[in-house]
Amino acid sequence: MTSGTPPSCPFVAGSKIEESWRFVGRKDELHTIASRMSGVQLTSVNVVDDKRIGKSSLLSHFSHTWEQRVLNPNRYVVIYLSLQDADCHTEEGFYQAVAEALVKPVSGWKLGLRNPLKAKPLHRQAFSDAI
Repeated sequence: MTSGTPPSCPFVAGSKIEESWRFVGRKDELHTIASRMSGVQLTSVNVVDDKRIGKSSLLSHFSHTWEQRVLNPNRYVVIYLSLQDADCHTEEGFYQAVAEALVKPVSGWKLGLRNPLKAKPLHRQAFSDAI
């Protein structure tokens, strides 16, 4: 497919939806993520589906709108980290990418994370100690 030529299949997905106003649907999935996040017992949520079905768009949109979806948003922190963009080829690289994403929004309790998460190297134990 060349630039400017429409795809031959109308169902070919484009890139991740970055603007929230362009994101439509998936209300049930967004509700499920929010309800599991704010439930009494901590629950892991896995988003699994075929390639190019909208998983990244869903998670990116949730990361931008989660504060409107949960009660007491001050109890949580949500980050969106694309493992394709981050230097996550090593375990330490993964912890470093998560640490950098956690210290960006500086407010309230997050101030206490800033210095411990700057440890070098930021390996599993240093990350665990900081958190």
